[in-house]
Amino acid sequence: MSNKYFGTDGIRGPVNRVLTVNLAYRIGRYIGQRQKNQPVKILIGRDTRASGELLLHGLATGILASGGLVYNIDITTTPSVSYLVVKHHFDYGIMISASHNPYFDNGIKIFNKDGEKLEAEIEAAIEKYIDADEDYLPFAYDKDIGRYIFAKYLLEDYIAFLGLMGSEISGLKILADLANGSATAIAPRLFEKLDCQVDFMNNHPNGININDHCGSTHLDGLITEMKKGHYDIGLAFDGDADRLLIVDNEGHVVDGDAIIYIKAKNYKQRGKLHHNAVVLTVMSNFGAKKALKEAGIDVVEVQVGDKYVQAKMKENGYSLGGEQSGHIIFLDKLNTGDGLITAIKVLKTMHFEGKSLQELLVGFQQYPQVLKNLKVLNKDAVMSHDGLNALIEEEQNQLNGEGRILVRPSGTEQLIRVMAEAPTSEQAYQVVDKIVQYITELNF
Repeated sequence: MSNKYFGTDGIRGPVNRVLTVNLAYRIGRYIGQRQKNQPVKILIGRDTRASGELLLHGLATGILASGGLVYNIDITTTPSVSYLVVKHHFDYGIMISASHNPYFDNGIKIFNKDGEKLEAEIEAAIEKYIDADEDYLPFAYDKDIGRYIFAKYLLEDYIAFLGLMGSEISGLKILADLANGSATAIAPRLFEKLDCQVDFMNNHPNGININDHCGSTHLDGLITEMKKGHYDIGLAFDGDADRLLIVDNEGHVVDGDAIIYIKAKNYKQRGKLHHNAVVLTVMSNFGAKKALKEAGIDVVEVQVGDKYVQAKMKENGYSLGGEQSGHIIFLDKLNTGDGLITAIKVLKTMHFEGKSLQELLVGFQQYPQVLKNLKVLNKDAVMSHDGLNALIEEEQNQLNGEGRILVRPSGTEQLIRVMAEAPTSEQAYQVVDKIVQYITELNF
């Protein structure tokens, strides 16, 4: 089922253009409805964007008008909302954030009582209500009107949870890029608990500098600092701190695939890798999958999206999974990706094994990847073309097990994404160009 407003990670878009206060109000009205004649309890957090308070007030007004209780924990990370919803038995959690997007975008991400992404059925019901000409939901009156509680104190539980996890880490020199985002509210307080030298960059948010040439989507600044040789590890968070990329002491990027490789081997050694497998997406690098298999670890693939990774992990009881982008899920700790948990897990591995990132990545080789997006008239017709599928199979056979090809349609546009990974960039380009030329000549 295709949604009008909700994507794979909530509702996101430019504020007052796509994501309006009225839309936020309607969302609040729907999820704020009383359940079994009891007020619903809803936890709300936000990142550092200037538009966060605007959307917070829209959501809160709708919730209160329906009789719900709003607990505002102010600026925080997305995974903290997931954690606190479960710990304190909230009915819903809402995070106001557009993650790695620029400041003028924002988003509304909703968690259920289990700290997981909202069910598709509820999303569909909310969308129906948003588009309704009349407001058909009942209002709360008199004593049933909702209440608003400023509950920033709840963050102490989340910080304590993280601090306990990292309490034994010592001796490392760490540089953390906080992306002028959510991590600025948590990371300094967390890392002061570690017996390590920790310095921060991009930790002065002003409402419009979130993700602005910093954080996990803009690594150049962190890479430059790491090449100076003063630190053992560089940590790069995104705007809402649910994902992490790492830079080693020589300035090399350690992405989500490499992080999973490090932790999968560590978990396997410690008997914590459930079913001896990790969950990756179809976009994870061929080199990562090959290295994992050579280490005796099975790989389970799902479609792109951390919610699909989490669903597969929960369904089959896997303990570790994630995406190349740095969304890593440790299911024994949390139901969603958490950049701070990921950082602690990697730091603990470095500390207890006494190894550098380079030493932990022995056996891991990233294959060169080439990706091209091609506009078409009818993506379905292209993908079902027998000649194209025969060409893909032929090219895959030519790689002889040393690479892979992925041709897939965009989920939102008339685009075909053609990707190849091979031992050399030249080989990958040759494969992609050949397939792109074939699709172009189809003229579909």
